[in-house]
Amino acid sequence: MERTDKKSELLPFGSLNLNGKVLAALESEDFLYLSPIQQAAIPPLLKGRSVLALAPTGTGKTLSYVVPILNNLQEGDFCQGIILSPTVALLDQIQDVLQSLLPKCGFRKEDCKVIRSRKDFTLLKPKIVLTTPAMYPEVLSRLDTSRLSYVIIDEGDMVYFDGFQDCLKSLKGAIEKKIVSFFSASLGIQEITRVRKAFQCQEVLDLRKSITAEGVRHHFVVAKGMTREDALVAFLAVHDPYKAILFVSRKEDIVPIRKVLLESGRKVLAITGEKDKRDIRKTIDLFKGMDSGLLLATDYVSRGIDVRDCKEVLSIDLPRNTDYYFHRAGRTGRFLAEGDSYILLYEDERLLDKARDLVRRGLAFDYLTLSDKGLRAQKGPYQFRNLGKKDQSNERLQKQIRHAIGKTKSNKVKPNYKKKVSKAVDLVKLKHRKKVILTNIARKGGNATDFHSDDFAPKRGRPKRKG
Repeated sequence: MERTDKKSELLPFGSLNLNGKVLAALESEDFLYLSPIQQAAIPPLLKGRSVLALAPTGTGKTLSYVVPILNNLQEGDFCQGIILSPTVALLDQIQDVLQSLLPKCGFRKEDCKVIRSRKDFTLLKPKIVLTTPAMYPEVLSRLDTSRLSYVIIDEGDMVYFDGFQDCLKSLKGAIEKKIVSFFSASLGIQEITRVRKAFQCQEVLDLRKSITAEGVRHHFVVAKGMTREDALVAFLAVHDPYKAILFVSRKEDIVPIRKVLLESGRKVLAITGEKDKRDIRKTIDLFKGMDSGLLLATDYVSRGIDVRDCKEVLSIDLPRNTDYYFHRAGRTGRFLAEGDSYILLYEDERLLDKARDLVRRGLAFDYLTLSDKGLRAQKGPYQFRNLGKKDQSNERLQKQIRHAIGKTKSNKVKPNYKKKVSKAVDLVKLKHRKKVILTNIARKGGNATDFHSDDFAPKRGRPKRKG
């Protein structure tokens, strides 16, 4: 159900100083109201200022930079805007938005082009280029970018932190001109200063009141005494979603789970990042056109897929990097709509550890139990247990302490023996504590190099710094 109560609080696009053609084009596509990130990001981008913009998935970040580019677009065979994204699926989605608006703004669809590889360069000279970080240097060498006004990095956390550093060196010229803007949903607080400095963004806009869009509700589905596949079939039998995306973390799971779903009588499509790009596009279009059914996918589609009538997502497991869960949940509850994100919990300690991490990061979950009696809502938060196993981390610590004490033992009683034992134990605890902190920093998307070990050095016998 559309949240019209929230829409009444929003400003219309007409409140911005946009040209008439752009306003008419937006209205024809039913873009009437500014989301918070659009309201914050569009005005400075219209003035040519660069921004570091942070907002939950599904809150309208794409239009936040598309509208300023369209409004300031000029006639001429030169490139005026480049949009970088690490995923081709997101590039295709951005192209769909631009190509639906360009003809209504007095330009051609061909003025926007996705460049995935060298073979995509043609005699056409697009005004707006959508490409990957790896292809950015090639775009600079092949097209006239002397009057480039916008370089947008979408899903910026993936671009900056996931192996594209070499490609980003070619952005130096654009950074010096202060035309590079950075958009992300999951950039860590501790990384904002670092990214702003790297790209010389003139304004920081952080609209993340919550980790995911406000309209998304989060649920644990606790399946006791069931395998993952049995739990999935049982859940769908008693809770038949109208239209939903099912996420798995490993591409190897797609085929067996799809087989289980088909055998249970479900209508299901499947996607992995390794499929041919045309097949992916065809599958997504088929799913968008379905009144009901399931899309089984890896995290390849957790970013950049916009299916407006998808009311639910279900995580059959959780990704190694739990940041991806926020993007999964962002496939529903798009732009003020409501949606539900379910996580299937069964007896797997690694899965439960990741679920604990999501709770620690501030997500509020209710929970339901799944059994042969059906699906039943429970009161209060889910109480995590360690499945009767010992705390392995604590057991390792105790073993290390015993080993340290053993090394200080002697047949003869020596002076300061107790102090030496105490010092050895403190050192073991310190190392253990440091390891725990570093692990937690990494889990939350931080950088281990930001950890200052001097702050946790032993107070007794602390060596003086050299120099």
